[in-house]
Amino acid sequence: MQNFGHEKAPATAGTVRGRGTRESTWKAQRMQPGFYQPDLFANSLPRFIACSDDYANVVNLPRADAIKRAHIAPNSRGLVWAMAFDIDRPEGGAAWIDADLPAPNWTAQNPKNGHAHLGYALAAPVSRSVFSRGCPQRYLARIQHAMTRALGADQAYTHFLTKTPGHARWRTIWGRQKPYDLDELRRALPEDLPLPKRIKAADAVGVGRNVTLFDGLRAWAYRSRRLYSRFEAFSEACLYQAQGLNVFAAPLPVSELRSTARSVAKWVWGADKGDFSAAGFAAVQAARGTRSGTARAAAGMDRLCRTLELDL
Repeated sequence: MQNFGHEKAPATAGTVRGRGTRESTWKAQRMQPGFYQPDLFANSLPRFIACSDDYANVVNLPRADAIKRAHIAPNSRGLVWAMAFDIDRPEGGAAWIDADLPAPNWTAQNPKNGHAHLGYALAAPVSRSVFSRGCPQRYLARIQHAMTRALGADQAYTHFLTKTPGHARWRTIWGRQKPYDLDELRRALPEDLPLPKRIKAADAVGVGRNVTLFDGLRAWAYRSRRLYSRFEAFSEACLYQAQGLNVFAAPLPVSELRSTARSVAKWVWGADKGDFSAAGFAAVQAARGTRSGTARAAAGMDRLCRTLELDL
């Protein structure tokens, strides 16, 4: 039986479980002490939350009103404290058992078709601002990517709205009370499931989309900065490039593209006050010798990630 204090379910990876075994495991969970509480979930939410009853009409409401809606966005625009995985198949709430992964903190399941969202709370929320440390974002993106594969979760899921646990429309199971740290989730992943250091755009999910977009856009911006003499033109070019990079299974919304493009444009524009004309750039390149101007400018944003390379 799954115990809330244990890292993994007892079955080995790949074991096929019958319906009776799954339901007995779920019943055992509800009998365990220390299950996640609705108040813990509610108090972790932002003060104002995007929410909806039908996906079509998304509005921002105060927390107390938003949690009455069937779908909510648990994470704020700049901070990730919860990971949700969309399991679009019957008995989706048991996906973590089949994958031999830790029990989610909550499961919200559609009783009509068995599809479910599994929610994992993080002990240390991760900022997804482009000006925050890059390593935690990349670490989170890689774990999110690996868990999506292990659970067989929907890669096209936007990781924006999730089924509101506790709502009358869903069958809710509250799981482990203690939030997870990223190292614990990483250790619980199957050993034969690698965490790629670079995630292809076609495979990127959740935070991985933001990281992939930022990396690609930043590299382009440093190469192209010298071609522009006006910031606004450069900023528009960054947005155009960001739209071209937004080829994910679940594309990022235009608002996130604009925010990322503007932030990258501001950073790169102010990273070097030198002469960016063709002649001036050539002179700078000659003075720097074999060290490229692109690598020199990018060092300011990547220094922490290069010194804290995670051995995964």
